[in-house]
Amino acid sequence: MITSLIVAADENDVIGRDGDLPWHIPGDLRHFKRLTQGHAVVLGRLTHESIVARLGRPLPRRTNVVVSGSPRGEADAGAEGVRWERSVADALATAEALERAAGTDEVCVIGGASVYRQALPFVDRIHLTRVHVRVRGDTRMPAGWLDGFTETSRVDVPGEGESEGDGPVPPHSFLRLERVQA
Repeated sequence: MITSLIVAADENDVIGRDGDLPWHIPGDLRHFKRLTQGHAVVLGRLTHESIVARLGRPLPRRTNVVVSGSPRGEADAGAEGVRWERSVADALATAEALERAAGTDEVCVIGGASVYRQALPFVDRIHLTRVHVRVRGDTRMPAGWLDGFTETSRVDVPGEGESEGDGPVPPHSFLRLERVQA
């Protein structure tokens, strides 16, 4: 079983601003969808709520394993494709069991910052979209988070013009990093 962390971060490891991504990169959204569809995803309650607010539903064609220390809301109690766990360790165990039952072998950790931080010791692979800008943000990855990983693939994407009215798409790279085995 492979545990993958999927994240987009700027040059200073900023991953969020005001509870959302600080950029809009359509190619990264397509990349995220390709990586996660058909897999169990582990995410925190706030990340789950922001996805539901944006899409009107949990991420489709994935089982969303939501980490929350508080009871789930009435509206989400019976949401299809959503499981609730009280800790990251429990969420990872549930996601692994779901993957095995489905005959697949990769659990995807998709945020937020607290979930990333707690999951890092269990992560085998990182799919990092490195956004080649420096943005203002209030959420970042922890110092040294890439220690112990080595880059195994990289695809560089130049910046583009307008992004669906959201301004220019910044240059970015799709990186795959694997944990170095001691």
